Amino acid sequence: MASMKLDSDTKDFVEALTSEGFSSQEKVEYLANLKSAAGGEVLEFSTCNRVLYVGFSMNETELVTAIENVTGVRGCPFQISTGMEVWRVLVKICSGLDSFILGELQVMGQFRDTVSWHKENEYISHSNSVLFDHVIAANRTVRKELGFDKTAESMLNLATNAMKEMIRSNEQLDTLVLGFGEMGAKAVEALIEFDQERISVISSDPVNAAFRYPDLTEKVKILSFEEWANSGVNTDLVISTLRNKKPTFTKESPFPSDGNTVIMDFSWPSSFTQGGVREGDLLYDMEYWIRRSRKLGIDWNYEDTTRRGVEIISEIEENFKMSLKNVSKAKFRSRIYAAFNDKPTTWAEKYDLEDDEKPQLEAFSKEIASWICQKDGIFDLGDLHKYVIGTKREIDSTLLQNIAIDVTRLVTSIEASAEPGV
Repeated sequence: MASMKLDSDTKDFVEALTSEGFSSQEKVEYLANLKSAAGGEVLEFSTCNRVLYVGFSMNETELVTAIENVTGVRGCPFQISTGMEVWRVLVKICSGLDSFILGELQVMGQFRDTVSWHKENEYISHSNSVLFDHVIAANRTVRKELGFDKTAESMLNLATNAMKEMIRSNEQLDTLVLGFGEMGAKAVEALIEFDQERISVISSDPVNAAFRYPDLTEKVKILSFEEWANSGVNTDLVISTLRNKKPTFTKESPFPSDGNTVIMDFSWPSSFTQGGVREGDLLYDMEYWIRRSRKLGIDWNYEDTTRRGVEIISEIEENFKMSLKNVSKAKFRSRIYAAFNDKPTTWAEKYDLEDDEKPQLEAFSKEIASWICQKDGIFDLGDLHKYVIGTKREIDSTLLQNIAIDVTRLVTSIEASAEPGV
Protein backbone atom coordinates (compact mmCIF):
# COMPACT_ATOMS: atom_id res chain seq x y z
CA MET A 1 0.00 0.00 0.00
CA ALA A 2 1.16 3.52 -0.87
CA SER A 3 -0.54 6.18 1.24
CA MET A 4 -0.17 9.88 1.92
CA LYS A 5 -1.85 11.98 4.60
CA LEU A 6 -2.49 15.67 4.12
CA ASP A 7 -0.20 18.10 5.94
CA SER A 8 1.70 21.27 5.08
CA ASP A 9 4.46 19.24 3.38
CA THR A 10 2.19 16.96 1.32
CA LYS A 11 -0.66 19.35 0.49
CA ASP A 12 0.35 19.90 -3.15
CA PHE A 13 0.88 16.17 -3.75
CA VAL A 14 -2.43 15.11 -2.19
CA GLU A 15 -4.28 17.80 -4.09
CA ALA A 16 -2.73 16.65 -7.37
CA LEU A 17 -3.42 12.94 -6.74
CA THR A 18 -6.90 12.95 -5.24
CA SER A 19 -9.81 11.58 -7.24
CA GLU A 20 -12.25 13.77 -5.29
CA GLY A 21 -14.16 15.73 -7.87
CA PHE A 22 -13.84 13.08 -10.60
CA SER A 23 -16.96 12.20 -12.54
CA SER A 24 -17.99 8.53 -12.65
CA GLN A 25 -16.53 8.13 -16.13
CA GLU A 26 -13.27 9.81 -15.14
CA LYS A 27 -12.99 7.49 -12.13
CA VAL A 28 -13.57 4.43 -14.30
CA GLU A 29 -10.87 5.49 -16.77
CA TYR A 30 -8.47 6.38 -13.94
CA LEU A 31 -8.77 2.95 -12.28
CA ALA A 32 -8.56 1.14 -15.61
CA ASN A 33 -5.29 2.94 -16.37
CA LEU A 34 -3.91 2.20 -12.88
CA LYS A 35 -4.75 -1.49 -13.17
CA SER A 36 -3.18 -1.72 -16.61
CA ALA A 37 -0.02 0.16 -15.61
CA ALA A 38 0.46 -1.82 -12.40
CA GLY A 39 -0.27 -5.22 -13.93
CA GLY A 40 -2.58 -6.18 -11.08
CA GLU A 41 -5.63 -5.11 -9.09
CA VAL A 42 -5.47 -1.70 -7.39
CA LEU A 43 -7.87 -0.07 -4.94
CA GLU A 44 -7.70 3.74 -4.90
CA PHE A 45 -9.15 5.67 -1.94
CA SER A 46 -9.32 9.46 -1.68
CA THR A 47 -10.76 11.55 1.15
CA CYS A 48 -10.44 15.18 2.16
CA ASN A 49 -7.23 14.44 4.05
CA ARG A 50 -5.48 11.51 2.34
CA VAL A 51 -4.93 9.39 -0.73
CA LEU A 52 -3.98 5.73 -0.70
CA TYR A 53 -3.54 2.84 -3.12
CA VAL A 54 -3.63 -0.87 -2.28
CA GLY A 55 -2.02 -3.08 -4.89
CA PHE A 56 -2.21 -6.87 -5.24
CA SER A 57 0.32 -9.20 -6.89
CA MET A 58 2.94 -6.44 -7.20
CA ASN A 59 5.77 -4.94 -5.20
CA GLU A 60 5.97 -1.37 -3.89
CA THR A 61 8.12 -0.13 -6.78
CA GLU A 62 5.65 -1.42 -9.36
CA LEU A 63 2.73 0.20 -7.52
CA VAL A 64 4.36 3.61 -7.04
CA THR A 65 5.71 3.65 -10.61
CA ALA A 66 2.22 2.92 -11.96
CA ILE A 67 0.69 5.73 -9.86
CA GLU A 68 3.29 8.26 -10.99
CA ASN A 69 3.06 7.24 -14.64
CA VAL A 70 -0.74 7.48 -14.72
CA THR A 71 -1.02 10.72 -12.71
CA GLY A 72 2.15 12.40 -13.97
CA VAL A 73 3.00 13.36 -10.37
CA ARG A 74 6.62 12.50 -9.57
CA GLY A 75 8.56 12.17 -6.33
CA CYS A 76 5.48 11.36 -4.25
CA PRO A 77 6.38 11.07 -0.52
CA PHE A 78 4.31 7.94 0.04
CA GLN A 79 4.25 5.91 3.22
CA ILE A 80 4.72 2.30 2.14
CA SER A 81 3.12 -0.67 3.91
CA THR A 82 3.35 -4.34 2.97
CA GLY A 83 1.78 -7.60 4.12
CA MET A 84 -0.24 -7.50 7.33
CA GLU A 85 0.85 -3.91 7.95
CA VAL A 86 -1.53 -2.92 5.14
CA TRP A 87 -4.44 -4.34 7.12
CA ARG A 88 -3.31 -2.66 10.35
CA VAL A 89 -2.96 0.77 8.76
CA LEU A 90 -6.34 0.50 7.00
CA VAL A 91 -8.08 -0.42 10.26
CA LYS A 92 -6.42 2.53 12.00
CA ILE A 93 -7.53 4.90 9.23
CA CYS A 94 -11.09 3.59 8.96
CA SER A 95 -11.73 3.56 12.71
CA GLY A 96 -10.86 7.26 12.94
CA LEU A 97 -7.57 6.81 14.78
CA ASP A 98 -5.68 8.72 12.09
CA SER A 99 -8.23 11.40 11.20
CA PHE A 100 -8.35 15.16 11.65
CA ILE A 101 -11.04 14.55 14.25
CA LEU A 102 -10.23 11.56 16.45
CA GLY A 103 -12.85 8.86 15.96
CA GLU A 104 -14.73 10.53 13.11
CA LEU A 105 -17.26 8.24 11.47
CA GLN A 106 -17.31 9.63 7.94
CA VAL A 107 -14.11 7.95 6.75
CA MET A 108 -15.57 4.48 7.38
CA GLY A 109 -18.59 5.24 5.22
CA GLN A 110 -16.33 6.59 2.49
CA PHE A 111 -14.16 3.47 2.63
CA ARG A 112 -17.14 1.12 2.49
CA ASP A 113 -18.53 2.98 -0.52
CA THR A 114 -15.13 2.87 -2.24
CA VAL A 115 -14.80 -0.89 -1.76
CA SER A 116 -18.33 -1.44 -3.09
CA TRP A 117 -17.59 0.71 -6.13
CA HIS A 118 -14.42 -1.25 -6.93
CA LYS A 119 -16.30 -4.55 -6.62
CA GLU A 120 -19.22 -3.40 -8.77
CA ASN A 121 -16.86 -2.21 -11.49
CA GLU A 122 -14.78 -5.42 -11.23
CA TYR A 123 -11.55 -3.70 -10.23
CA ILE A 124 -11.23 -5.90 -7.13
CA SER A 125 -11.87 -9.65 -7.18
CA HIS A 126 -13.84 -11.48 -4.53
CA SER A 127 -10.72 -13.16 -3.12
CA ASN A 128 -8.81 -9.88 -2.78
CA SER A 129 -11.80 -8.07 -1.30
CA VAL A 130 -11.53 -10.35 1.75
CA LEU A 131 -8.85 -7.96 3.03
CA PHE A 132 -11.27 -5.02 2.98
CA ASP A 133 -14.15 -7.03 4.46
CA HIS A 134 -11.98 -7.74 7.48
CA VAL A 135 -10.93 -4.10 7.72
CA ILE A 136 -14.60 -3.14 7.98
CA ALA A 137 -15.30 -5.86 10.56
CA ALA A 138 -12.29 -4.88 12.68
CA ASN A 139 -13.29 -1.23 12.52
CA ARG A 140 -16.58 -2.00 14.27
CA THR A 141 -14.75 -3.68 17.14
CA VAL A 142 -12.23 -0.86 17.54
CA ARG A 143 -14.89 1.85 17.53
CA LYS A 144 -16.99 -0.02 20.08
CA GLU A 145 -14.04 -0.64 22.41
CA LEU A 146 -12.94 3.00 22.28
CA GLY A 147 -16.43 4.45 22.52
CA PHE A 148 -16.15 6.13 19.13
CA ASP A 149 -19.84 5.46 18.47
CA LYS A 150 -20.43 8.63 20.50
CA THR A 151 -17.92 10.81 18.63
CA ALA A 152 -18.19 13.45 15.92
CA GLU A 153 -19.53 12.29 12.56
CA SER A 154 -17.27 14.37 10.33
CA MET A 155 -15.27 17.54 9.89
CA LEU A 156 -18.58 19.41 9.63
CA ASN A 157 -18.54 19.57 13.43
CA LEU A 158 -15.54 21.90 13.24
CA ALA A 159 -17.53 24.14 10.94
CA THR A 160 -20.55 23.96 13.25
CA ASN A 161 -18.48 25.19 16.19
CA ALA A 162 -16.99 27.96 14.06
CA MET A 163 -20.48 29.01 12.93
CA LYS A 164 -21.63 29.14 16.56
CA GLU A 165 -18.84 31.56 17.34
CA MET A 166 -19.88 33.85 14.48
CA ILE A 167 -23.60 33.75 15.19
CA ARG A 168 -23.15 34.77 18.82
CA SER A 169 -22.48 38.33 17.73
CA ASN A 170 -24.78 38.34 14.67
CA GLU A 171 -28.37 37.27 15.01
CA GLN A 172 -28.87 36.79 11.27
CA LEU A 173 -26.10 36.27 8.72
CA ASP A 174 -26.32 36.45 4.95
CA THR A 175 -24.91 33.00 4.22
CA LEU A 176 -23.92 31.47 0.92
CA VAL A 177 -23.41 27.71 0.62
CA LEU A 178 -21.46 26.67 -2.48
CA GLY A 179 -22.58 23.23 -3.61
CA PHE A 180 -25.64 21.23 -2.61
CA GLY A 181 -24.36 17.69 -2.32
CA GLU A 182 -24.24 15.74 0.94
CA MET A 183 -21.81 18.12 2.65
CA GLY A 184 -23.68 21.20 1.41
CA ALA A 185 -26.98 19.81 2.69
CA LYS A 186 -25.45 19.17 6.12
CA ALA A 187 -24.16 22.73 6.23
CA VAL A 188 -27.65 24.04 5.45
CA GLU A 189 -29.15 21.81 8.16
CA ALA A 190 -26.70 23.22 10.71
CA LEU A 191 -27.52 26.80 9.71
CA ILE A 192 -31.24 26.15 10.03
CA GLU A 193 -30.68 24.67 13.50
CA PHE A 194 -29.06 28.01 14.41
CA ASP A 195 -32.30 29.72 13.30
CA GLN A 196 -30.62 31.27 10.28
CA GLU A 197 -33.09 32.45 7.63
CA ARG A 198 -31.03 34.26 4.98
CA ILE A 199 -29.43 31.24 3.31
CA SER A 200 -28.60 31.03 -0.39
CA VAL A 201 -27.37 27.85 -2.03
CA ILE A 202 -25.32 27.81 -5.24
CA SER A 203 -25.85 24.86 -7.56
CA SER A 204 -24.79 24.22 -11.15
CA ASP A 205 -28.28 22.77 -11.68
CA PRO A 206 -30.76 24.64 -9.41
CA VAL A 207 -33.82 22.78 -10.73
CA ASN A 208 -32.51 19.29 -9.92
CA ALA A 209 -30.98 20.52 -6.66
CA ALA A 210 -34.41 21.69 -5.51
CA PHE A 211 -35.74 18.12 -5.86
CA ARG A 212 -32.76 16.54 -4.08
CA TYR A 213 -33.56 17.87 -0.60
CA PRO A 214 -37.20 19.12 -0.71
CA ASP A 215 -37.44 19.79 3.04
CA LEU A 216 -34.38 22.04 2.95
CA THR A 217 -35.31 23.68 -0.33
CA GLU A 218 -38.33 25.31 1.29
CA LYS A 219 -36.05 27.20 3.67
CA VAL A 220 -33.29 28.36 1.31
CA LYS A 221 -32.90 30.17 -2.00
CA ILE A 222 -31.25 28.04 -4.71
CA LEU A 223 -29.45 29.93 -7.46
CA SER A 224 -26.82 29.51 -10.10
CA PHE A 225 -23.59 31.32 -9.30
CA GLU A 226 -24.20 33.78 -12.12
CA GLU A 227 -27.64 34.64 -10.73
CA TRP A 228 -26.19 35.28 -7.28
CA ALA A 229 -23.22 37.32 -8.57
CA ASN A 230 -25.48 39.49 -10.75
CA SER A 231 -27.83 40.18 -7.84
CA GLY A 232 -25.18 42.36 -6.21
CA VAL A 233 -25.93 40.90 -2.76
CA ASN A 234 -22.95 40.67 -0.43
CA THR A 235 -22.58 37.85 2.06
CA ASP A 236 -21.29 37.56 5.62
CA LEU A 237 -20.43 33.85 5.49
CA VAL A 238 -19.49 31.51 2.65
CA ILE A 239 -19.33 27.74 3.18
CA SER A 240 -17.76 25.99 0.21
CA THR A 241 -18.44 22.31 -0.45
CA LEU A 242 -17.64 22.36 -4.17
CA ARG A 243 -16.05 19.33 -5.81
CA ASN A 244 -13.66 20.44 -8.53
CA LYS A 245 -10.26 19.25 -9.67
CA LYS A 246 -8.82 22.77 -9.45
CA PRO A 247 -9.59 25.88 -7.35
CA THR A 248 -12.60 27.84 -8.57
CA PHE A 249 -11.54 31.18 -7.04
CA THR A 250 -8.00 32.31 -7.78
CA LYS A 251 -6.05 35.52 -8.20
CA GLU A 252 -7.19 35.64 -11.83
CA SER A 253 -10.81 34.88 -10.88
CA PRO A 254 -11.43 36.05 -7.29
CA PHE A 255 -14.60 35.56 -5.28
CA PRO A 256 -16.85 38.65 -5.66
CA SER A 257 -17.21 40.06 -2.16
CA ASP A 258 -17.02 43.46 -0.49
CA GLY A 259 -13.91 42.42 1.43
CA ASN A 260 -15.70 41.66 4.67
CA THR A 261 -16.63 38.00 4.27
CA VAL A 262 -15.74 34.91 6.30
CA ILE A 263 -15.07 31.96 3.99
CA MET A 264 -15.04 28.38 5.29
CA ASP A 265 -13.55 26.18 2.59
CA PHE A 266 -14.38 22.49 3.03
CA SER A 267 -13.84 21.60 -0.62
CA TRP A 268 -11.20 19.09 -1.62
CA PRO A 269 -9.28 19.96 -3.63
CA SER A 270 -9.65 23.48 -2.22
CA SER A 271 -11.99 25.78 -4.12
CA PHE A 272 -10.22 28.93 -2.86
CA THR A 273 -6.62 30.03 -3.06
CA GLN A 274 -5.29 32.84 -0.86
CA GLY A 275 -5.22 35.05 -3.94
CA GLY A 276 -8.84 34.23 -4.67
CA VAL A 277 -10.26 36.39 -1.86
CA ARG A 278 -10.48 40.16 -1.45
CA GLU A 279 -8.42 42.10 1.04
CA GLY A 280 -10.31 42.04 4.31
CA ASP A 281 -11.93 38.63 3.67
CA LEU A 282 -11.10 35.87 6.15
CA LEU A 283 -10.36 32.49 4.56
CA TYR A 284 -10.52 29.34 6.70
CA ASP A 285 -8.82 26.89 4.33
CA MET A 286 -7.83 23.27 4.81
CA GLU A 287 -4.63 24.17 6.64
CA TYR A 288 -6.71 26.11 9.17
CA TRP A 289 -8.95 23.08 9.80
CA ILE A 290 -5.89 20.87 10.23
CA ARG A 291 -4.52 23.17 12.94
CA ARG A 292 -7.91 23.43 14.65
CA SER A 293 -8.44 19.67 14.63
CA ARG A 294 -5.04 19.10 16.23
CA LYS A 295 -6.05 21.30 19.14
CA LEU A 296 -9.23 19.26 19.44
CA GLY A 297 -7.07 16.14 19.53
CA ILE A 298 -5.42 17.37 22.73
CA ASP A 299 -8.83 17.51 24.43
CA TRP A 300 -9.43 13.91 23.34
CA ASN A 301 -6.14 12.72 24.86
CA TYR A 302 -5.03 11.71 21.40
CA GLU A 303 -1.85 9.82 22.31
CA ASP A 304 -3.44 7.56 24.94
CA THR A 305 -6.46 6.83 22.75
CA THR A 306 -4.39 5.91 19.69
CA ARG A 307 -2.11 3.74 21.82
CA ARG A 308 -5.10 1.80 23.12
CA GLY A 309 -6.44 1.58 19.57
CA VAL A 310 -3.21 -0.02 18.36
CA GLU A 311 -3.44 -2.58 21.17
CA ILE A 312 -7.00 -3.50 20.17
CA ILE A 313 -5.97 -3.84 16.52
CA SER A 314 -3.17 -6.22 17.50
CA GLU A 315 -5.67 -8.39 19.39
CA ILE A 316 -7.95 -8.55 16.36
CA GLU A 317 -5.07 -9.31 13.99
CA GLU A 318 -4.61 -12.90 15.14
CA ASN A 319 -8.24 -13.70 14.33
CA PHE A 320 -7.81 -12.10 10.91
CA LYS A 321 -4.71 -14.19 10.16
CA MET A 322 -6.61 -17.35 11.01
CA SER A 323 -9.45 -16.29 8.71
CA LEU A 324 -7.02 -15.62 5.86
CA LYS A 325 -5.50 -19.05 6.38
CA ASN A 326 -8.94 -20.65 6.21
CA VAL A 327 -9.78 -18.71 3.04
CA SER A 328 -6.52 -19.86 1.48
CA LYS A 329 -7.30 -23.46 2.37
CA ALA A 330 -10.81 -23.18 0.94
CA LYS A 331 -9.47 -21.73 -2.33
CA PHE A 332 -6.86 -24.53 -2.58
CA ARG A 333 -9.45 -27.24 -1.95
CA SER A 334 -11.82 -25.73 -4.48
CA ARG A 335 -9.12 -25.73 -7.15
CA ILE A 336 -8.08 -29.32 -6.36
CA TYR A 337 -11.59 -30.73 -6.57
CA ALA A 338 -12.30 -28.76 -9.76
CA ALA A 339 -9.08 -30.00 -11.38
CA PHE A 340 -9.63 -33.65 -10.44
CA ASN A 341 -13.27 -33.57 -11.52
CA ASP A 342 -12.17 -33.49 -15.18
CA LYS A 343 -9.31 -35.97 -14.88
CA PRO A 344 -11.24 -39.27 -15.42
CA THR A 345 -12.44 -38.10 -18.85
CA THR A 346 -8.92 -36.98 -19.76
CA TRP A 347 -7.41 -40.32 -18.68
CA ALA A 348 -10.06 -42.34 -20.51
CA GLU A 349 -9.44 -40.48 -23.75
CA LYS A 350 -5.65 -40.34 -23.41
CA TYR A 351 -5.21 -44.03 -22.64
CA ASP A 352 -8.10 -45.28 -24.82
CA LEU A 353 -10.00 -46.93 -21.97
CA GLU A 354 -13.30 -48.79 -22.15
CA ASP A 355 -16.48 -47.02 -20.97
CA ASP A 356 -16.93 -49.45 -18.06
CA GLU A 357 -13.51 -48.42 -16.66
CA LYS A 358 -14.45 -44.74 -16.31
CA PRO A 359 -16.66 -45.03 -13.15
CA GLN A 360 -13.78 -46.54 -11.21
CA LEU A 361 -11.47 -43.75 -12.35
CA GLU A 362 -14.04 -41.16 -11.26
CA ALA A 363 -14.17 -42.65 -7.76
CA PHE A 364 -10.37 -42.92 -7.62
CA SER A 365 -9.96 -39.31 -8.74
CA LYS A 366 -12.20 -38.15 -5.87
CA GLU A 367 -10.18 -40.24 -3.43
CA ILE A 368 -6.93 -38.58 -4.55
CA ALA A 369 -8.45 -35.11 -4.29
CA SER A 370 -9.75 -35.85 -0.77
CA TRP A 371 -6.34 -37.19 0.35
CA ILE A 372 -4.63 -33.98 -0.88
CA CYS A 373 -7.19 -31.68 0.77
CA GLN A 374 -6.99 -33.51 4.10
CA LYS A 375 -3.28 -32.69 4.11
CA ASP A 376 -4.15 -28.93 3.84
CA GLY A 377 -1.83 -28.71 0.87
CA ILE A 378 1.23 -29.62 2.97
CA PHE A 379 2.70 -32.98 1.97
CA ASP A 380 5.62 -34.61 0.20
CA LEU A 381 5.03 -35.37 -3.49
CA GLY A 382 6.68 -38.74 -2.85
CA ASP A 383 3.92 -39.58 -0.36
CA LEU A 384 1.32 -38.59 -2.95
CA HIS A 385 2.98 -40.90 -5.51
CA LYS A 386 3.01 -43.77 -3.01
CA TYR A 387 -0.66 -43.19 -2.20
CA VAL A 388 -1.67 -43.36 -5.86
CA ILE A 389 0.46 -46.43 -6.62
CA GLY A 390 -0.65 -48.16 -3.43
CA THR A 391 -4.36 -48.10 -4.19
CA LYS A 392 -6.21 -51.36 -3.72
CA ARG A 393 -8.39 -50.63 -6.74
CA GLU A 394 -8.04 -53.01 -9.65
CA ILE A 395 -6.29 -50.68 -12.09
CA ASP A 396 -3.64 -51.77 -14.59
CA SER A 397 -0.16 -51.12 -13.15
CA THR A 398 1.08 -49.27 -16.26
CA LEU A 399 -2.02 -47.06 -16.23
CA LEU A 400 -1.52 -46.49 -12.49
CA GLN A 401 2.05 -45.32 -13.06
CA ASN A 402 0.87 -42.88 -15.74
CA ILE A 403 -1.89 -41.59 -13.45
CA ALA A 404 0.63 -41.07 -10.62
CA ILE A 405 2.89 -39.02 -12.91
CA ASP A 406 -0.08 -37.01 -14.21
CA VAL A 407 -1.32 -36.32 -10.65
CA THR A 408 2.09 -35.07 -9.57
CA ARG A 409 2.29 -32.72 -12.55
CA LEU A 410 -1.24 -31.44 -11.89
CA VAL A 411 -0.58 -30.64 -8.22
CA THR A 412 2.72 -28.97 -9.09
CA SER A 413 1.03 -26.76 -11.69
CA ILE A 414 -1.69 -25.74 -9.19
CA GLU A 415 0.94 -24.87 -6.60
CA ALA A 416 2.92 -22.81 -9.10
CA SER A 417 -0.11 -20.84 -10.27
CA ALA A 418 -1.50 -20.13 -6.78
CA GLU A 419 -2.30 -16.45 -6.20
CA PRO A 420 0.31 -14.70 -4.06
CA GLY A 421 -0.71 -12.96 -0.86
CA VAL A 422 -1.23 -9.25 -0.33
